[in-house]
Amino acid sequence: MPFQEEFLNLRGTKIQLLKGGSGDPLLYLHSAGGEVVWLPFFELLSQHFTVYLPAHPGFSQSEGLEKIDTMEDLVFHYTDLMDHLGLTRPCVAGLSLGGWLAAELATRYANRIRKLALINAVGLRVPGAPIADIFAATPEETRNLVFHDPQSDLAKMFVPDVPSPEVLENTLKAREATARVGWNPYLCNPKLRDRLYRVTVPTLIIWGESDRLVPSAHGRAYHEGIAGSQLVILEKCGHAPPFEKPEETAKVLVEFFRK
Repeated sequence: MPFQEEFLNLRGTKIQLLKGGSGDPLLYLHSAGGEVVWLPFFELLSQHFTVYLPAHPGFSQSEGLEKIDTMEDLVFHYTDLMDHLGLTRPCVAGLSLGGWLAAELATRYANRIRKLALINAVGLRVPGAPIADIFAATPEETRNLVFHDPQSDLAKMFVPDVPSPEVLENTLKAREATARVGWNPYLCNPKLRDRLYRVTVPTLIIWGESDRLVPSAHGRAYHEGIAGSQLVILEKCGHAPPFEKPEETAKVLVEFFRK
């Protein structure tokens, strides 16, 4: 289905938004990779939902990073954005950094979310299962951390050894924006795990079994902390199921969100 790109004025800040499809609203919160492009994964979801894909402040073509210092700031940003878009209790899905953001949003404003999906989400401190360092990783190391098959054409397309100037600029912007909320403590809120009981909406947790960036112990911790949640493990898949397994990931999400 066709999608459109919009630039919103949100309280004086320019925010990039991709939107496509029809049906109930689905708000997708992207990862630290900044996947604000209309991937096949979003095309699949748009056959069942109206998909909203905004760029976080400082990512891609969104502005406003100077207003963001903590994950709490991002949560407030998204409550404002949901109000601006008129999104009343949308389904919310988040990948990695976006999953952390979605979880934080749900611990505070569960009444504003219909259903929640966390995909290989960071955000928790799990003893004995540290998250790998993405800030210092080379492209080859990044592919090894993120993809089930780091030598695949898909992995090299998303993380090239020699990125174009445009890709390099977006990568550097994404790292800066990620560091604003996830540098210290590293990609987690030490208090979040004890707050997961506050997530009272139906929740699905999706995890790639080959994730070498965020160990599967984090998925189990989310599952244990959120009452009644479901945990789905995807075989031969790494940290980015929407990239590596778009059909399977979309199918699981659609079934969960629509039932």
